[in-house]
Amino acid sequence: MMHPELLARAISGIVSPRTSIDEFMVNSMIFSKSVAREVLNYLHLRGVGSISNGIITFLPADRLKTAIMALQDGCDIERVSIALTWRDFEALTVEVLKRFGYKTHLNVRFKKPRCEIDVIGIDSRYAIVIDCKHWKRSDISSIYKYAKKQLIRTQHLLQSKTTTITSAMPVLLTLHCEKVKFVNKVPVIPINALAAFLCEFDWNCQEFHIVYHD
Repeated sequence: MMHPELLARAISGIVSPRTSIDEFMVNSMIFSKSVAREVLNYLHLRGVGSISNGIITFLPADRLKTAIMALQDGCDIERVSIALTWRDFEALTVEVLKRFGYKTHLNVRFKKPRCEIDVIGIDSRYAIVIDCKHWKRSDISSIYKYAKKQLIRTQHLLQSKTTTITSAMPVLLTLHCEKVKFVNKVPVIPINALAAFLCEFDWNCQEFHIVYHD
């Protein structure tokens, strides 16, 4: 197992699409080339990055994949969050949705009322409407507030005159496991459980808040 602090540092060294080992070392503040190579090999074996002729190639979702590894290996959530951006979170969300056959839309904006949806995954005429939260820490009241807002955004999407979506489910996607799994039937899903959720959930399940087109 790789030391979680090294994985946390590696997040900052992951610059897509291409970087050199020296640049990776500077950005990650890993000052030993042998240690840097060890970290890169560890990541490559787990599907992050590839090295050819001293050049490392990364995908947009690789930063968040590395963050999840660091968390699973015991790194502190706040330490990991510092190196992440909302774009990192969205990149992995889109990658997972596409893997399951969803068409995706990023940062969908509405003017009246003014609001924005982070990610929409569309399968036929159904949609998963995702709010990406890579917060460091959260409390129950904040989760309830964001779940309520996401439900309202989903309703706006279904009321749009241009949409062909017949039903949609609001979702809160988080960096790590929260104390609650549902808020008023809005699922609260850690990003590393998104694939399992997409594989298993049923649109007819009464646990989920499904919004239907009028």
